Amino acid sequence: MSGNDAFTRAALRAEATQWFNLERSGDMTVDDELRFLDWLDQSDAHRDAYRLVERAWLIAGTIPQEPEMLSPADLDGERESRRPGWRRHLALAASLLLVFTLGWSVYFNAFPGFGSTQTQQFRTGVGQTTTVTLPEGSVVTLDAETEMRLRETPRERRVDLIAGRAFFRVAHDPSRPFTVNAGGKSVRAIGTAFEVSFEHGNMVVTLAEGKVRVEETGSGSGSGTDMAPGGQLVIGADHNWTLSRVDVAKETSWTEGRLIFMRDPLSEAVAEMNRYSPRKLVFKDGEIPERQVVGVFQAGDVDGFVKAMELNGIARRISATDDQILLSGGE
Repeated sequence: MSGNDAFTRAALRAEATQWFNLERSGDMTVDDELRFLDWLDQSDAHRDAYRLVERAWLIAGTIPQEPEMLSPADLDGERESRRPGWRRHLALAASLLLVFTLGWSVYFNAFPGFGSTQTQQFRTGVGQTTTVTLPEGSVVTLDAETEMRLRETPRERRVDLIAGRAFFRVAHDPSRPFTVNAGGKSVRAIGTAFEVSFEHGNMVVTLAEGKVRVEETGSGSGSGTDMAPGGQLVIGADHNWTLSRVDVAKETSWTEGRLIFMRDPLSEAVAEMNRYSPRKLVFKDGEIPERQVVGVFQAGDVDGFVKAMELNGIARRISATDDQILLSGGE
């Protein structure tokens, strides 16, 4: 690789890092978003640089943030004017290249089989959701507290959902079926959109579009359950399989940062709210009233949730700290 090529790639990564940080900050305006989309559309190199930043963040859990890095509003002007500060930006680009090179070196060492077989691992923490585009074009949205492993070969695309919940929008490729494995069960798809969760030994599959087949992993018996859009399959730790119809928009609302409850038990609503906040809702003596919750809440907004519970006489706040809000049953 020539020096010019290295500079160009490092500069693109610097730009991609700026866009990534702006997008995650929540401060992106409509104009910023239009300019960001225009930047992505300029070339495959721009899109590849952004995906590299996205994956590096998932692996390392952070993106280098340099106080001297150009703001998105300055990016176009910098390319045209080449102001006298170019040496500073060259040094910055070189440092970013070093960071990414080291990061990917660690990554490849962790997965020595990388080559014809590609392996990637993803993990999110409390309150952290993220969307990634896989190398073959499928898009995965990981919910908070989720861990999964992706393995790609020329013949298959396989995801092991170790824990948590994820929504998959699968790129159509009949020659390489897309399989999600969890708890000894597998969900097989070609090109479709579905959600899989695996928690406390229970697996739940919700189908939004297309078709999937769920079966015991490696059974080879040909038996299983074929699902249609709007269906939800619950496989309990007791191995019971229950297929029903659900409101897919409600079930997958977390992908848009919202939680919709429609007569859900208070205990389940509290567990969902706690998933997205480091500040936990805790009931005195562990006794959660047998009440139902109806409403739409922003994921992580535990204060808004508590206010709604108090207004409806479902629960009341006893005390609050940085770590938790202690509640008791309402009147």
